[in-house]
Amino acid sequence: MVWRRLLGKEPKSPTGRDEVTVAEGARTATRGAPQPRPAISRPSGPRDEAARERRRRELLRRRDAVLFDIEQGELALRPENPWQARIDLLGDALATIDVDREALARRPPGPTFPLPPVPITEIEATAGDQAAVRFTVGGERFAFGEEVDWDERGGAVVRGDLRHQEGDASRLIPPEAPADLRDALAQHLTDSLAVFATDLRDRALASEQLPAAPTLADLARPCLECGGWGDWHGRCSACTRRDLERQGLNAEAARLEAEQSREAEERHRWAERLPVAHRRLADIEADLAALGE
Repeated sequence: MVWRRLLGKEPKSPTGRDEVTVAEGARTATRGAPQPRPAISRPSGPRDEAARERRRRELLRRRDAVLFDIEQGELALRPENPWQARIDLLGDALATIDVDREALARRPPGPTFPLPPVPITEIEATAGDQAAVRFTVGGERFAFGEEVDWDERGGAVVRGDLRHQEGDASRLIPPEAPADLRDALAQHLTDSLAVFATDLRDRALASEQLPAAPTLADLARPCLECGGWGDWHGRCSACTRRDLERQGLNAEAARLEAEQSREAEERHRWAERLPVAHRRLADIEADLAALGE
């Protein structure tokens, strides 16, 4: 090749450029291009260790929760379990309520005593801002008055109860009334007289006719259902108490039945979650194994 350069016969490359020039250009281009840096191996620092520890604690916490779910689910599948025990106790309470309801339904009427048809006379009922009612039963004079209450604007509010001002209901009980019924009858008459006076007041306010020929017997009609007495409107307080007792038993039975349903649903829910809990535990154990636990 030396002799060719001396004679000026150096052949050219197929591209028409000098091979030396091309080679030098390639080397120049190679030196100018950025070269990749070799990877530097660094040891794991404190941050990586802290993140790993946080992950480990979280997995352990989740594992404890899943183990509890598994324990509850397996317990729910056993024939004897806490939910069934509570359901049985609630069933015993419901059976007691059923006995009480049957006893209430079969309860016979209590003793009663009819009052004589003593006329109620000298009836006076006045309307106005302060209504007043007066009447006489036998030789006993009764009086009821209305206490006026005023609203913030100075007008009369809705009328309230009449106030008993005069008369003793216990004096209306005949001497032949049984001793064990006298107190109950006196209380009933006191309430029924107030109902009668209120009816007279309302009739006067509405300009309605007053009742014709009322008697003491109308204030205490014996109740054939419970053995108490009906008031002037026929309402029996003893029957009302029975109804309230029946409603209380029914409400308690409904509450116990709802609690039974909740216990059964909770037991079913724990048993239903058991397969899912086992899968979750397997995943958590695999994650812990990956951390070296």
